[in-house]
Amino acid sequence: DVCSSDLTLQDLKRWGSKALSSEGPLYLIVNSRPKSVILPLHEYESMVEAMEDLEDILDIEARKDEETVSHEEAFREIEG
Repeated sequence: DVCSSDLTLQDLKRWGSKALSSEGPLYLIVNSRPKSVILPLHEYESMVEAMEDLEDILDIEARKDEETVSHEEAFREIEG
């Protein structure tokens, strides 16, 4: 089945881009084992954005107890 969630290299050769679904992940099967995952672009971009947001949250959490300085003091230090 061309639209299943498993895709072989033979499927890609036979069906070309028609083998790619616009929904959900496709698992590329090589030697009867999952080798790679193909995602629709919007899903990939959403996942990357979510991971970047999580990294930001973790950075904020890790620094919550650090001493802060006002922006005036920071500019004074930069300007020397």
